[in-house]
Amino acid sequence: MRHLVVLDIDDTLLHTHEVAHRKSVLTARALGLTPPTEEEFRRSFGSLSFEECLHEWHGDVSPDEYLRVYETFLPTVPYRPVDGALETVNRLRDVGFGTAVLTNGPGAKTWRKLAAAGIRTDDLLFVRHSDNVRTRKPSPAAFTDLVAEHGVDPSRTTYVSDCPDDGTGALRAGFGFLGVLTGVWNAAAFRAAGVPDSAVLPTVRDVLPVLDTLVPVTA
Repeated sequence: MRHLVVLDIDDTLLHTHEVAHRKSVLTARALGLTPPTEEEFRRSFGSLSFEECLHEWHGDVSPDEYLRVYETFLPTVPYRPVDGALETVNRLRDVGFGTAVLTNGPGAKTWRKLAAAGIRTDDLLFVRHSDNVRTRKPSPAAFTDLVAEHGVDPSRTTYVSDCPDDGTGALRAGFGFLGVLTGVWNAAAFRAAGVPDSAVLPTVRDVLPVLDTLVPVTA
């Protein structure tokens, strides 16, 4: 294996933010609640757990009832893969890179999202989600746990995510990092988090050309 590429899912492989916000608005209205604003949603989504997000937006709403209604909107507001995501994962494998996933989402949704992106879990070395991790990213421990539990070599591993804080956590843990601009954060946010401009790319489609220049075929 030339190098290991560990991928985030939300807004890295799938356009999740806009889809999830739309479903959250529809769910809130169906339950007679005030929908979260775009700013409120952005501040919580992907950083807090599902239950913590609900508490931020709606106080003491029942998570089970909210989720029951939320799931009814999946057919009408489906996940949208990032253009080139599946092609990139397949190409990485074909040229000798290992691929894996590290996300903060729950297991059931992780499998569903990977399926929506067309990515076969059999092609991934591991899939880490909130049900099988001890620490959520962006904590550096979320990355160092990969060393202890999967034998990952940080010096030969790059994490790819749309979130600048993930870059901070990965870099502090000794991992490589590439940011993508398919989420809600811009290049200035990555720069403020200590991620150099050269490591910030328009989309996951641009990851392989960069890695090809950094990781020789003979590695």
